[in-house]
Amino acid sequence: MTFTLDSASTWKDRHSKDKFPKFQKPDLDDPGLTPEKLVDFHVTHNPNYPFAILPASENHHAENDIITWNEIGNTVINIARDLSSAGSAPTDACPRPVVGIIAYSEPLVYFTVILALMRAGCIPFAISPRNSPAAITHLLQSSGCQSLYVEFNPQLLTQDVHNMSTGEKISREQMDEVLKLLPEFHLLKLLELPTAHSLFPRLFSQSAHQFDADVPQKLASISAPLRSPCEPIMILHSSGTTAFPKIIYLNPAVLQSWMKCPLYNSFCWEGELTAAMVLPAFHSMGFHFGSLINLSTGCISGHFRPELGPDGRCKPKVPNSFNILEAIRSLGCTVASFSPMMLTDYASDPSSVEALRNLKRVGIGGGPLSTEIGNHLIKGGVKLCMMYGATEVGPISALLSEHCLGENWEYFEMSPQLTTRLIPHENDLLELVILSSDKHRCASTVIETALSPQTYHTNDLICKHPTLPLYRVVGRVDDQIMLSNSEKTNPGPMEAIMSFNPAIKSALMFGRGKPQNGVILEPEESHAIDITNEEAMEAYIDLIWPSIAEANKFGPSHSRLTRELIMVIDPRITPLPRTPKGQISRYKALEMFKDQIEAIYTQDQKSSPSSLEEAFDASGAVISESVRECVKKIVNKHLNCDVNAEEDLFTQGCDSLHARQIRAQIVQLMNSGPNSLITVPHNIMYRYPSIAKLSDWIISILSHTPLLNPKSEELCESLKKMILKYSPKVSVRVEV
Repeated sequence: MTFTLDSASTWKDRHSKDKFPKFQKPDLDDPGLTPEKLVDFHVTHNPNYPFAILPASENHHAENDIITWNEIGNTVINIARDLSSAGSAPTDACPRPVVGIIAYSEPLVYFTVILALMRAGCIPFAISPRNSPAAITHLLQSSGCQSLYVEFNPQLLTQDVHNMSTGEKISREQMDEVLKLLPEFHLLKLLELPTAHSLFPRLFSQSAHQFDADVPQKLASISAPLRSPCEPIMILHSSGTTAFPKIIYLNPAVLQSWMKCPLYNSFCWEGELTAAMVLPAFHSMGFHFGSLINLSTGCISGHFRPELGPDGRCKPKVPNSFNILEAIRSLGCTVASFSPMMLTDYASDPSSVEALRNLKRVGIGGGPLSTEIGNHLIKGGVKLCMMYGATEVGPISALLSEHCLGENWEYFEMSPQLTTRLIPHENDLLELVILSSDKHRCASTVIETALSPQTYHTNDLICKHPTLPLYRVVGRVDDQIMLSNSEKTNPGPMEAIMSFNPAIKSALMFGRGKPQNGVILEPEESHAIDITNEEAMEAYIDLIWPSIAEANKFGPSHSRLTRELIMVIDPRITPLPRTPKGQISRYKALEMFKDQIEAIYTQDQKSSPSSLEEAFDASGAVISESVRECVKKIVNKHLNCDVNAEEDLFTQGCDSLHARQIRAQIVQLMNSGPNSLITVPHNIMYRYPSIAKLSDWIISILSHTPLLNPKSEELCESLKKMILKYSPKVSVRVEV
C-alpha cells in the first residue's frame, strides 16, 4: 500500500490529518528504548507515515515530495551495507566503533546517516566543521574515532584537486591539517559522506518511492546492537567553553529523556511540519528538533530539495535567511526555530514578518534577541517562543508552551520534566542547576559505569518573572559570550594569546547579543598611544596584529576578530577596572565602555574603502568590469583569499559573519554612487551568493536594467552532468 496526497502547492493545502495513515505511537516508557529501536518500530508500524517533506519539484506530484519511514528504512539498510563494505562496521575486536561526521551536509542526509550508524551498532560523533584543525584533532583523539565521514572523495590525490568543487577543496585542506596533527598511531579511515541523490536517487529522477514490503525483514537481518543503560549511543561536543571543546556522551537514558520531553508539555507535535533546514545538523538543538522528536511524536521534518551545481554535482544547499523563508513558504511549515540574527534580518521586511506570522510557533534559540526586535515581531502577530537548552541537558524550557507568552516573550516556562535547584546570586539573580531524576538524565563528559545521581551546573544566570511562573536568561556565571547568531565564544584562551604580546597589557573581548566579537586592548605603558591619532592607532594595530591572527587561528571561525572591531584604550586615562586581586572586572569594564562599544559596532557598519567613482565612463554608462573588480576586492578582503567569481561564496568558506561584513561594504559602495537612496536588501548575499551575481545585481541597479533568470538550457546542462556523475553509481571507500 502506498500513501499519496492530492497535488497542490504547499503543505497547508495538502495537509489534512485524515489523509495520513494513523500514526502508531511507540511506548516511550520502555526502559530499553533507543533511537535505532524506534527506526525499526516506525518501519514496521508506520511505513507510509512521512518522515520528511521536500518542496514541490517542477514535475510536481505530491508523493514525489514525501520521504516515508519505509524509504528511510531502505536507506538505513544501504548505508549499513556500505559501512560494512568499507570495514567500518562493528567487529568482535571493536564492537562499538566511533564513526565521526564532519560536514556541512543537508540535515536530511545527516540525520539519515546518524540513524543508520546507530542501527548498525556504531557510535556516531557529530563534529562541527567550524572547529579549528587543532580542536578537531583533539576531539578525534579524545573519542577514539576510527572512521570519519568527510565531504570529499578521499581517493583523489592532492594533485587531483581540480576535480573537486570549492567546498570539497576546503574540506580537504582542513582534513589535511588535521591528519598532520594526528599522531601516527591514531589510524583514521576517511569515508566520503553520501549525497542526497545517492541516498535517495528517485529525487533525481523525480519519481515516486516504490514501497518495499520486505524492508522490516531486511532491517531485522542486521544485528541489532545490545546496549547497556550507560553505554554511549552518540557523541556530541561542547561549543568550546574551555581551551578545546569537550566530548559529551549520550547514553540510552539521556536520549530517552530528550525524546520524551515534548510529552511533558501541552503543545501537540503530531502532524506538525518543522523547518528542519534552519538549524545546523551537528548541533544538539538541530539534531533534537530535526530528528529525535520525529521519532517520538509523529511530527514531520521539512527539508530543502537537493540541488545540482553548475558542474552537475549534487551540492548541499547552504541555509540562509532568504532560502529558509522561501522553503518555509513553499512547504507551509507550522513550527520553526531561528537564531536571533536571522530574526533580526526578518524583522525589517514586512513580507518576512507576514510569513513568520503564519507559523504556529516561532522559536528563538541560542542567544539573546534585541527587546526592540522581539517587541516589533510580537506586534506583527509573530508567535515568539523562547527555546532554551544545553547540549549536556537537552531542552530546559517547555517544548513548547500551550499558549504563546505575548509581551512576555523574553521569558520561558521551565520544562515540567526537569528537577532544578536555583542558587541565589546578587541582584535577585539565580544560578540554574539541573538534578537527575526518574524523568530526566543529563549527558556526561565521561562514560558512566552506573546511572548515579547527577548535578549539572548550567552556569547560566536567570531571573524570575515578577508575577508569573516564568524565567529569563540574563547572563553567565562564567565569562562566555553568546552572539546573536547563536554561537558562543570562550574569550579566556583568545585573550591570553593576545595578552602574551609584549605591547598588550590586557585584552578583553565583548560581543554579547552582537553578530560578532570585538576586543578592548589595553596597551602596555611603554606602548601607550594617542587614541585620537588615526595613524598611531593603525601603527599599533599593525604591530600587534600577529597576535590577533594567532588568536583567530586558535578560536573557532565564529569567534574571529577583525580590525574594525578592535578598540584601543589609553591606560593613562581610562585603564581597565580591576579587582583587589588585580584581575580585570569584566562586568565593570563592559559597563564602563558600553557607549564606545555600541559606537564601534555602528561605525563598523559604515566602514568601506570602496567607491563607484570609476564604474561610469564619460557618457555615464556603467563599466561592468570596474564594478566586478570592486566587488571582487571587497569579497577577497573579507574571505582573505582569491575567490572564484562564478561559484557560490558559501561553498568557499563564506559564513553569516562574512556575509554581514560584505553587505555592509556593498551598502557603502552603493551610497558612494550617483544615487545614494538605493536600498540594499538584507538578504542580498543569499539571493546573489557569488561575485558574478552580486556584480550583476549592482550593474542592473546602476543601469536600470532588470536581471534575467537563469536560462533553462543552463539547468539542463547541470542535469546532464549529474547523469554522467551518478550513472553508474560506484561506492568508493579508502583508508588513509
